[in-house]
Amino acid sequence: MLFWQKMGICMFFPLLYFMSGCYSPPTIPPTSTIMKPSAKLPEKKLDFYLSSDIKNQLERCFVRDWKYIVVHHSASDTGSAEEFDKYHRQSRGWQNGLGYHFVIGNGKGSGDGEIEMGNRWKRQIDGAHAGTKEYNQFGVGICLVGNFNKTYPTQAQMKSLSALVEYIQERCHIPTDNVLMHRHCKQTDCPGRNFPYYKLLANTFQ
Repeated sequence: MLFWQKMGICMFFPLLYFMSGCYSPPTIPPTSTIMKPSAKLPEKKLDFYLSSDIKNQLERCFVRDWKYIVVHHSASDTGSAEEFDKYHRQSRGWQNGLGYHFVIGNGKGSGDGEIEMGNRWKRQIDGAHAGTKEYNQFGVGICLVGNFNKTYPTQAQMKSLSALVEYIQERCHIPTDNVLMHRHCKQTDCPGRNFPYYKLLANTFQ
């Protein structure tokens, strides 16, 4: 048999098999995809600490380009957002009042672990809490009521702070390296030597 005849036979049978519908290409296993969890913080983590009104305001707020979160203590045994606002307006002469964006109570002036939202967060304007332009302009100021050179934050305060910090980080895309104590921004001992900074970063208060 001639060479070209042999080649013709060899090509004929595979072609016939393909045309008969029996042929199927080899299966390629699908590429596995790792689904990352949603970046939005589950609302239930904040439900216990926020009134429905404040929670709704948090969700409605347009947020600007915040870069830092700066944690403070009030260095007082008692206090609330209203009290600090009055002091900052009358004694400091600050037209926009309360220098912080949030205050977290200790049960002496406002509820233990209660998160109070300040005017500066509602209006998304600079803080007056850090003592330096960079951190006032780009830092979200959170003040915990108490003097943490003498005492410790309450468990409820730290749970509220942990939830709020995580929420702001997710909402504003702020890395953990930029969650700071006031003393990282200025020569001060704020928020006190008893403030559990590394536990906050480890997010152990859930």
